[in-house]
Amino acid sequence: MTAAAVLTTALAQRRERPGVDLAGSAPDLVAAAAAMARRFRAGGVLHAFGHDDADAHHIAVEFVHPVIVGKRALPAIAHRADRAAFRLSHAAPGDLALAVCDAPARRDGEPPRGAVSAALCSFGETALKRSAEGADSPKLQDEKRPDEKRPGEAGPVAAALAAAGERGLLTVALAGRFWAGPPVDHLLTLPADDPLVLRELQVSAYHLLWELTHALLEHGPDGPTP
Repeated sequence: MTAAAVLTTALAQRRERPGVDLAGSAPDLVAAAAAMARRFRAGGVLHAFGHDDADAHHIAVEFVHPVIVGKRALPAIAHRADRAAFRLSHAAPGDLALAVCDAPARRDGEPPRGAVSAALCSFGETALKRSAEGADSPKLQDEKRPDEKRPGEAGPVAAALAAAGERGLLTVALAGRFWAGPPVDHLLTLPADDPLVLRELQVSAYHLLWELTHALLEHGPDGPTP
């Protein structure tokens, strides 16, 4: 087997288990979507934010401009991470906050599980190095990290979630195993130690939330939304 084939197989295996485990989050996803549907039905607006501002814009566009014909547009706003706490502290209490949280290193300082042998070719080693670096990877954030903070100081995403909770918004967080933040109404802990795999799961999760929210608005126990 060639080095490229070994790398491809190893990377596929590293992604397979978390992908299968995502199905175990189905009850939590449905519960979060049901709560979101109730807020939308009552006229709430979705506020999206995260360590990567691209996620916030992706989510907002998804809800405001549905890609499936016949789905209603739902009100949503994207916030930059460094402004989210201020914005949410002035949001309507009946609104919703959806945060895509960062993937910090494991608490024991070990690299992500499922690392592939260093005997792989050089481009494989580079890919694995970026994966192990996690939040330092150029694929995950800009040079100036929005979540940089001094010890004991909350990062902007955690601060925004806290502000949303204090204001009375419904709070939903998509996070990895080792993310620590304020209490939220729905914490969806996604099953991946590798920060790059976690990013894939987060994108999958917020697409699922979008679809489930629409399904529950149309066919949920509270009846269809006018």
